[in-house]
This record gives sequence, structure tokens and C-alpha cells, in this order.
Amino acid sequence: MILAVIVMAGGIGFGYIWKNYGFTPSVQEAPALSKKTTEQILLDGKVVSEKKADLGFILPEKIKLISKKVGDVVKTGDILATQESADLQAEVSAAQASLLGSKAEFNKVGHDLKKEELKLHGLSSYERKQQQAQISSNKDSVIVQQRAVDLALSAVVGASAQLEKTILRAPFDGIITRQDGEIGEVAGASVPAFMTILSKEPLRKIEAFASELDVAKINVGEKANVVFDVLGSQKTMLATVSVIDPTVIDNQGKSAYRITLMLDEADEAIKPGMHASVAF
Repeated sequence: MILAVIVMAGGIGFGYIWKNYGFTPSVQEAPALSKKTTEQILLDGKVVSEKKADLGFILPEKIKLISKKVGDVVKTGDILATQESADLQAEVSAAQASLLGSKAEFNKVGHDLKKEELKLHGLSSYERKQQQAQISSNKDSVIVQQRAVDLALSAVVGASAQLEKTILRAPFDGIITRQDGEIGEVAGASVPAFMTILSKEPLRKIEAFASELDVAKINVGEKANVVFDVLGSQKTMLATVSVIDPTVIDNQGKSAYRITLMLDEADEAIKPGMHASVAF
């Protein structure tokens, strides 16, 4: 009983001193438990072909033939379309004829030179000197004719190159995905690309766009989970960041950075342009 009274009195006395003299008891707060939160980055992306070519004609000529249409699978060098080219074909034929004539003349002067060289045997010194002069003249003719052959050959190459511009060929194995033009229409450098071809290789490339805040948290070589609408939300595929463009671009009115990812595995169900949800 006496001990309880003493304790109470001590407590009252300490409270009186704290209130009247401003003494503050030393209280040590317990440290808060640190929580590590992982912030997920979600980006919208789309499947893109690793090879894409927008093909068009250079010369302003009418389209004569369309050999391939949208959806057709093509091989490297396949003719996709051609333009009217009668005048250019005539130029090529004329250049080829001129080349044949120049080669024939070259062969003739070359043959004459050999004949004159054979005459040197058994000649006197005076006659030999005169024959050497004739041989020298023949050699000059050969040189002149060789130049004529070279010029004729250049003309053939130039005319053929112009003719080739009227032929649209596939630059690689792929599939035609777009056609803009019909037979009889004029196509040329002032007209947008006539056809678009995408590679037929399994699609693994994804392009996504990240904000300034998000791009700072993403690194080349980092893994991401990708979900395609066509495959269903239950199937997640892994992809690796291969390129982060250093230049900001406009993406639907907002500043963004292009992120390129490559799927670890391809899937035949994935097509160009399909939406992809990318999560880091």
C-alpha cells in the first residue's frame, strides 16, 4: 500500500514538473517498416514486319500489266507490274544493233591487223619499215573501234536501265499487302507508292511507344511480357527490348519514344498490325 502511494506521488510530481517547466521526456519512435513497391509499366504496341518495301514507278507512263495482287506471295525478282514501254524498247533495240555493228567492225580491223603483222616475215629492212607504219595505222584503227564498242555498250546499258524502270519487281520474298492503281492509269515519281510488300518471315518485331517518364525506366536487353488480343489474355509471350530510339516523336498528339522489341518465339497466328499489350 505504501509503495503504491509513493509511485503515484512520483508520477504526479513528474507531471507537475513537465507542465510547469517545459521539460519534455525523451521518446524514441520505432522505425517504420520499409515497403518495396514494384511499379508496372504498360505500353501499347503493334506487330510490324522486319522487312517492308513501298514500291513505285519512276517514269510517268501508263500501267500496262499488273502481274500480282494483294495477298499474293512473291519471290525475289518476280515481276509485279509493268508500264507502257514501246519507245524505250525501240531505243534498246537500236542500241543493241549499233553495238553489234561496232563489234563487227572491231573484229574486222583486228583481223586486218593480224594480216599486216604476218607480212613482216621475209621483208627487207626498208620494206619492213613501211610495213611497221601500216601496222601502226591498223593499231590506231583498232583503238578507235574499241572506243566505239565501249560507247555502244554504254548506250545499251543506259537504254536497258531506262526500260527496267518500267518494270516493278519484288526486292525480296514476301507478300503483297497494298496496291494503289489500276491498268491504264499513269504512275510515276509524283504518284505515291504503287505496291507495298512485307516479308513472309515469321513475325517477331513489336513497336511500342513510351512516355518520357516510362522510357527512363526501360533498358535495352530487358524482358517484357506481351499479350496479343488474337491469342487471348491467357497466353503471354516473352520479348526482349532491342532498340530504344533516342529521339522523341509525336505519337497521337503526345511526345513519346519508340521502343522496339523482339519476341523470343514466333507464332503463325501473329499478323502485321496486330495490337500487342507490353508489360515491364
